[in-house]
Amino acid sequence: MDRAAEALTPGTPSRYPYFTSLSLAISGPYKPNNNPSGRIMSVVWKIRVRQWGLEKNPLIPEPTTSHPLQGVKDRTLKQAGLVYEKKSRPTVQPMMIDPLSSVLDGPDPLSDLLGASDPLSGKAFPSASRQAMEADKDTEMAITDSRHSTWEQHRAFILSNFTTTGTLTFTSSFLQPSDSAESRAVPLHRRVVKTQTAVTERHRTPGMSGSERIRARLEQLDTLDEMSGGGVVREVGGLTQEEFTHRLNGLKQELTEAWQSDQRVKALKIAIQCVKLLSLSVPEHFYPSKFVLVIDILDTLASLVYQRLKFKSQSENFPVGGSDTGKLEAQETTRNWFYKVASIRELLPRLYLEAALLPCYSLINVQEGEQALSRLSRMIRGIGDPLMAAYARMYVCRMGFVIAPTLTQHISESIEDFLHALKQGLWPEGEADMNMGEDKDSLAARVFFPPLEWMMQCLASCAPHHILQSILRQCEEGEGLGQNLLVSSLLATFPHHFIALQALPLTHLIAGCSYPGKLQHELLSSLGVCVNQAAPPQQQQLPLLNAVWKLIARVPNTKDYLSTAGIWLEFTAKHFTSVEVNTLLGDVLKHVGTDRSHDQTHYPAMLALVSTALTNSTDPHSLFSMKHFLGLLNVFQRDSVSAGDGVTRGVVEALLTHHPGDFTDPILVQHLLTLCGALHDSINALTTDDERRQLSQLIISFIRQVNFGRDFEQQLDFYVNARAAFSNLDTVLVSLVQCVCRLAMATWNVMHSQHSGKTASFVRACAAYCFITVPSLAYSTTRLKLYLLSGTVALINNCLGQGDACMKAAIMEVLEIEGSTESAPTSQVLRLLVANLASTLVATPDPPDASPPLYLLRGLTNALRSSSWQKETDIQAVLSISLLHALSAASQDSLPYHIHSVEGNDSLYGGDPKVQQEAEQLCTTLLHNILLHIQSLTGIHEKRCGPLAFSLFWCIVTWCDLTQPQMMKVTSQIWSLVLKHCHPETVVQARDWISRHSVHQKHTSLAQLVRHGQA
Repeated sequence: MDRAAEALTPGTPSRYPYFTSLSLAISGPYKPNNNPSGRIMSVVWKIRVRQWGLEKNPLIPEPTTSHPLQGVKDRTLKQAGLVYEKKSRPTVQPMMIDPLSSVLDGPDPLSDLLGASDPLSGKAFPSASRQAMEADKDTEMAITDSRHSTWEQHRAFILSNFTTTGTLTFTSSFLQPSDSAESRAVPLHRRVVKTQTAVTERHRTPGMSGSERIRARLEQLDTLDEMSGGGVVREVGGLTQEEFTHRLNGLKQELTEAWQSDQRVKALKIAIQCVKLLSLSVPEHFYPSKFVLVIDILDTLASLVYQRLKFKSQSENFPVGGSDTGKLEAQETTRNWFYKVASIRELLPRLYLEAALLPCYSLINVQEGEQALSRLSRMIRGIGDPLMAAYARMYVCRMGFVIAPTLTQHISESIEDFLHALKQGLWPEGEADMNMGEDKDSLAARVFFPPLEWMMQCLASCAPHHILQSILRQCEEGEGLGQNLLVSSLLATFPHHFIALQALPLTHLIAGCSYPGKLQHELLSSLGVCVNQAAPPQQQQLPLLNAVWKLIARVPNTKDYLSTAGIWLEFTAKHFTSVEVNTLLGDVLKHVGTDRSHDQTHYPAMLALVSTALTNSTDPHSLFSMKHFLGLLNVFQRDSVSAGDGVTRGVVEALLTHHPGDFTDPILVQHLLTLCGALHDSINALTTDDERRQLSQLIISFIRQVNFGRDFEQQLDFYVNARAAFSNLDTVLVSLVQCVCRLAMATWNVMHSQHSGKTASFVRACAAYCFITVPSLAYSTTRLKLYLLSGTVALINNCLGQGDACMKAAIMEVLEIEGSTESAPTSQVLRLLVANLASTLVATPDPPDASPPLYLLRGLTNALRSSSWQKETDIQAVLSISLLHALSAASQDSLPYHIHSVEGNDSLYGGDPKVQQEAEQLCTTLLHNILLHIQSLTGIHEKRCGPLAFSLFWCIVTWCDLTQPQMMKVTSQIWSLVLKHCHPETVVQARDWISRHSVHQKHTSLAQLVRHGQA
């Protein structure tokens, strides 16, 4: 660092080998380009002496009584030629009012819009239809607890988790002939198809008497009984799951078509035969999905029946006073439907269909529906297969929750019956495991959990506390698979506050659940999620944590251990101090240390531990002084992290997000520097630009959060190490240069701009850091910006040699911009950069050995003239105008501004006339080049003269002595171009300013120029 600073100490030009070519260019004679126009060459730029004290015109505040927007409105109306009569207003009372509203003539248009009625609120749907839609929505979203799933979510879960790769058998009397690929895939001897004749509804024949209609209905019921019980039915075997699902969906479509064609019996028969598919529970691992598919068909039929009956009860087609007649007919039709269902011989179709039609009881008597619900829940006891009975109870509870959400007796009885059925045996004796595809016990736990979870969810949504307590007692009295599933579903569905109160007894229950089902660590994880949402009583928290952690410590699998420990670490961080968190992390490190062979496989889980501890700790800052927390960070070593795994990035993001304030601990900073170095080293040729940008922003965030306070030397050492670690990321290097400049200014601020010997050496080291770092950047535009920033900071800190070196380097970058391969910056960006550089050079003193004066500005002028700018652009002329401003300001006996504690050229040269002569010579040459460029703009390019002429005109008016006839003539010609090519409003504003300025400064030449423009 000292050698770098020494290389930038002031001295002879030989100490600047990098600027040798520039020095030669600056020190050489200034030869203007050959000019074929003698008239232009005769023009000489004479700089007017500016009196800064006299020219200052401070703004004087004036009171106003009108609103600024009202004036704009009046002026706009006036320009449009409209007559605007301002209404008289009463005297405003001294109270708080809206200043904008006070000038409005009429009501606020936004308030009118808010007061208007919503066009979609009352006209989109009739009232009856809207009420029906709201009722359907309430039914669909009946279960509103945030942790409870809707039926659609439950359905999607079952269909995605219970699949089969074996063959299935489809039984129906509605198989239609098909030559599709799936039908041909079935063996020919199994492809049996029967044509079904639709059953006509003879009781609807017009002209029938009452007795004939009753007789026809009874005959239809007999036909239905034959079709549902003893009709000819064929089956197709060898179907895949996709083919089976496709055939069920086909029957669903056929049911809808039959209903729309008034074939109600056929629709009912299709639903009956679909329900009969549930009487075959093999294969067990597909039965839940088959249940869901059949339920979809039942829901379709139930919806069609309910909508028809409700429409009949609300129909307005009856004569006056006949509304009761419509309701009675609807009730009669409803009872007929239940009679049809009651005539079905088999238990399973009769039970499912009556359960599907339970909402129709709302049209007869709600109490009858509740009685039917209780009766159906008891009827299920007649189903011998535990699996079929479990899903039948699930469907009855679902429909019961729709019609009577507050009733819980049937749900409690269903849960008791469910547990009793599990004790009687699950599978028939001697059944082969190969038919199930997995172990019997695991399969039983998997297929029996969805119905129990749904029943417990319905119960938890509306049951009082004592009912929930009774379920907990059943858990304590249960055994085997039933106890395991009951505890698991209780943790998944019951309210968090209830579980938090019973957390300690539940922990003892989990410790005793040894039957295959939900594993112990899964139950502990579910319990942990609940207590993280609702805290247990304070006196139970420590015993609960001790009891749970004893069970977690015995989890054999490291992955399961880490996932469960992460959940309970959140509980510990929320309710205990960092000491307890550190203790748990120590146990985690002990487990991970015994499994070193699979370190990287556990990185995501360990990352979650870091994030959890930081997010939920009551004192995150104290974690960074804990031994085991730092040891956990040590696990993520730079040499053991594979590129692109995302773990290291996750650790850094967690630390940056949750760390309170800046990083001040050197050990933690070193850890993060190592991790960020790993991220930097993972970048290769395959890394996308977006990934590179994201990693750069992450590293920059870390760098900006490092703060060692007043220990500036340690801060600079960190920046030096960071530069070595992130040398391939330009955006990071740019941020480092900016941070070092900010560090130098912080030193200047602490010393109150009066550096001591030590701090002076330190800021020179900062300048050397920037000067060494900037050349490694890829883009010349970025280098120019940073050289300018670094040079300005160096000059403010009175490091004149370093500032001079940075300014020379910035001038060299102007030469590099035009010839660089990077995407060319826009002319506006380049104009701003060069203007900023030139204005900085105005206050920058010349080096002691510089000759002639204005050494740096002359070098910038040479750089602009020697560059091969594109001919079709005006960039060289625009930049030359910026230099005219800078050279004219730099030649003044008193500079318009100075750098604090730095003597400018006005003090160094003491008003030497050589300074003004040099500036005028440079300005004259620049003016000639600008005029030649303007003359060359002809034809379609002539319109580009407007902005150039206007900029040059302002520069001449501001700095030039217009008492010369030739200069006044050129100025008049430029003003003519302004009048010709600029916008009229711009011309008016310029003329007004010139008129005021000429009177104030007593410039008769400007007044003549205005009169010439008006003529």
